[in-house]
Amino acid sequence: MEAARSSFSEGRKRSYMRANVGRIDAWIRGALSLVFLVLAAVFSTPVISLVAALFALLFAATALTHSCPLYGVFGLDTRTQNSHPQHH
Repeated sequence: MEAARSSFSEGRKRSYMRANVGRIDAWIRGALSLVFLVLAAVFSTPVISLVAALFALLFAATALTHSCPLYGVFGLDTRTQNSHPQHH
């Protein structure tokens, strides 16, 4: 029973943490993270600043890791065909 649970969780981890963000998508996410970072610094309302900072962190993390958990859930992949690993 434990082995089945372990393999199930490993399969879910692999599908969510697989690289699925392409180069252009990552650049857009990086730019959005900078925009949200500036918004976090400009707004004087603590709640809005915190939300903007969290969005900046989220976009920066997905841009740097080239992995988006929501893309994994919906089966999306913005990488080009040439950047996919070859399975032999």
